[in-house]
Amino acid sequence: MSQLTPPLKINAETRISTLIRANPATIEAIASINKHFEKLRNPLLRKVLASRVTIADAARIGGTSVEVFFEKLKALGFVSERAGAVTPNPVTAPLPDLPPVGLTLDVREGLQQGLDPFKEIMAAAENLPAGKSLLIINTFEPIPLYAILRKKGFTHYTCQSADNLVHTYFYQAGPAVAPDKPLPNAEKPFKNLYRQYQHNLVELDVRNLEMPLPMMTILEAVHKLLAGQALLVYHCRVPQYLLPQLAENGFGWAVANPSPGEVRLLIYKLPGHELTNR
Repeated sequence: MSQLTPPLKINAETRISTLIRANPATIEAIASINKHFEKLRNPLLRKVLASRVTIADAARIGGTSVEVFFEKLKALGFVSERAGAVTPNPVTAPLPDLPPVGLTLDVREGLQQGLDPFKEIMAAAENLPAGKSLLIINTFEPIPLYAILRKKGFTHYTCQSADNLVHTYFYQAGPAVAPDKPLPNAEKPFKNLYRQYQHNLVELDVRNLEMPLPMMTILEAVHKLLAGQALLVYHCRVPQYLLPQLAENGFGWAVANPSPGEVRLLIYKLPGHELTNR
C-alpha cells in the first residue's frame, strides 16, 4: 500500500479533497466504507462534494463515525491527531457555542409539496440580523448550501437529532469571500436545443426521488454523457442548487415548464469543454 512521506496528520475537520490530493488511493479506501461513499468514484460528484465535505461531515452523511475513517486511512499512512482518543460521533455531539437563532426556516413541508426553498433561504441569509444565526430544519443535510453561503461569509454547524431531522445553523464568520459572479451564459432557449439534440437525448426521470437524490442522480448522469449527447431530465422543479454546479463544470441547460409542477431540464456540454470526466 502507498505510504505518505512524511505522514499527513488529519482530524475530523480535514477535508476529503485534502486527503485525495495527498493520496489518490483515499478514493477507494473511503468508497469501501459503505455504499453511501461509492459515489466518490464519480469524478464530477467528487469535484462538487469533496472540497466541501470534512471527515466529520462524511461520517454524518454515511451514518458512521470518524474512527472508521481514521482506521481506513491509517493503512494509507495518514495519522490521526487524536490517535488513541475516543472521538464522539458528530451526529450526537453537543451543540457548540453558536450565535442565538435569529431566523428559523422549516423547509420540510415545502419540499414535500414540490417547492424549492432556495430563494427563501438566500433571502433569509441576506436579512439575518447581525450576531444571529439562521436555523434551517430539513430532512437531509444541505451540502450544496455550504459553498454558496461560504462565499457570503457564513460558516455552519449541522446536527442530526433523529432520522430525517437535520438542523443546520448558518452564521456570519467573516466578510464575503468575493462578490457574487454571474453564471456563465449557460441557459439557452429550450426549443432550439431540443431540436439540436432530439436524436441524441438520454432521458432521466427524477420526479419520484427524495431530496437530495435528484441532484446526485443528475450529476452522475451528465458524467456519463458521450460526445454529442444531451441529458433530458424530467423534474418537478427547477433545481436551483444544481445550476451553479453545472455552470462551474462546463455544462449549459435549457428549461421548459409544460404544465404546473412539471419541469423539463435539457443539459448539454458547453462548447470548448470536452467530456473528460471519465
